[in-house]
Amino acid sequence: MREVNIYERLRNNPIIAAIKEESDLDELLQSDVEVIFVLQSSLLTIKEMSEKIEASGKVGFVHLGLVKGLSDDEIGLKFLKENTSFSGIIATKWPQLVRAQSLGFLTVYRIFMVDSLAFNSLKKCQNSKFPDFIEIMPNPNGKIIQAVKDQIKRPLIVSGLITDKDDVISALKNGAAAISSTNKKVWEL
Repeated sequence: MREVNIYERLRNNPIIAAIKEESDLDELLQSDVEVIFVLQSSLLTIKEMSEKIEASGKVGFVHLGLVKGLSDDEIGLKFLKENTSFSGIIATKWPQLVRAQSLGFLTVYRIFMVDSLAFNSLKKCQNSKFPDFIEIMPNPNGKIIQAVKDQIKRPLIVSGLITDKDDVISALKNGAAAISSTNKKVWEL
């Protein structure tokens, strides 16, 4: 795994392409997107996917809990570290991220911002070194984005229901460092 300056890449292109279908990867590798979130894959193809992403010069993250056939525990993380070229791990569970970071992965804590309980759970993200990013979804309004950004002081990724240029501009204007979308039209913005 090579060293990457993910923060600089996201400043240059704040759109993260998130893929649910392995068949979308080859097309995506020809795009200008620099960061890819692999949201669904399998143990049979994850290594090849990571190698394609790395060979294209892009940065890949994988959602630990959505790799079919791979456990989302320390053994699964060690497998990814030793057998893939992914730079980062996306997870909804805090212990997975702690283990991932100890193995040298960048980390994205993905949280569904559905109520004040979810918002208040972000207090654990105030450590200045951990996690590397917070991803909130679905695409909240600007007021919520600003409140989360003010509370956590970590780079914020907004995802879920990002459908057009206006959604991207709104999220970035209100403090998001990047957006993540599975919408191919958004990847082309």
